[in-house]
Order: sequence, then structure tokens, then C-alpha cells
Amino acid sequence: MQTEAQVQGLGEFACQGFALEHPDDHLLFLMHESELVAMFSQTGATQESLQDECARHLAEKHLWK
Repeated sequence: MQTEAQVQGLGEFACQGFALEHPDDHLLFLMHESELVAMFSQTGATQESLQDECARHLAEKHLWK
């Protein structure tokens, strides 16, 4: 289940199968349908960087425009 902060960070992508996982206190995993898309430092991840990575993944792997 996604928290409100995760949904806010992912924006529109939260409804498209993306999720955030926190494996430890320092890392943040961006997942799409259980596939690891990107890893971020928790201190370096921003809404913009998360959403940019979501868009990049959809464009490259799922031919999204």
C-alpha cells in the first residue's frame, strides 16, 4: 500500500503501476510493476527526479509519449 507521501512524490505515475520502496535508511527504489526502475539516495530524490524517471521508463520500455 502506498502512503500519501509516495503518491504525492509520484504524482500521476502513482496510478500507472509505480511505487517507492525503502530498503534501508539511505536508499529509495523506484519500482514499476515489481521491476526496479531506478535507485535514489533518499536525501537526493525529489518529486521532479522521481517523475522524470517514471516518464523516461515509460518512454523507453513501454513506448509512452
